[in-house]
Amino acid sequence: MTAMKRCLFVLTLLLLAPARAQETAPAAALAPEERQALLDKAKGLNTEAERIKAEAQKRRQEADTACWKKTLVSACLNDARRERIERDAEARNLETEARRIEREVRERDRATRQAKQAEEAPKRQATAEKKVAAEKKKQAEQLQKREQKAEAKEKQAQQASARARLHEKDRQAKLEAKRKKEERAEQKALEREKKDKKREEERARQLEKRQQQDLPAQ
Repeated sequence: MTAMKRCLFVLTLLLLAPARAQETAPAAALAPEERQALLDKAKGLNTEAERIKAEAQKRRQEADTACWKKTLVSACLNDARRERIERDAEARNLETEARRIEREVRERDRATRQAKQAEEAPKRQATAEKKVAAEKKKQAEQLQKREQKAEAKEKQAQQASARARLHEKDRQAKLEAKRKKEERAEQKALEREKKDKKREEERARQLEKRQQQDLPAQ
């Protein structure tokens, strides 16, 4: 890596530092467009990191072959190793930044869900309360219907009992009237019997008296 590239790389990391510092701040809700842009950026960083690592691997292999053709083999191999280390570090930094962005997306997604849940909480609460109120109303109506049904049944039972008592009273009255009628008939029969007996006795006396009058004197 040239000195100019290293300077640019360091400046890039310095510019990214404030963004990392914001990780401790509360995550704001993420708009769909911004979310996609961040994910695309993270994907691009990972792709670039893979490219850098692949290129570093290739250049290291080429250097291993080329260095043995030079006079200062050790110095050549050391330079190649340092370049590989620097390129790997650059790739890791890019991957770290990609992970930070992905983590930010996850956190802001969570913030979006929480914001949505907080926004919908009153509506859900109102819906739940409405459902509970409707259920209570339904139960109250069912209880009222059961009470009305029981009351109607009790009223019918009372009416049936009243009719039964009235019917029994009427039956007893008829029986009493029949008994009295029979008593009167029996009394009349007794009275007729007495009168008939009295008339018979009277006729017998009259007959006996006539018979005594018709007897000749001795």
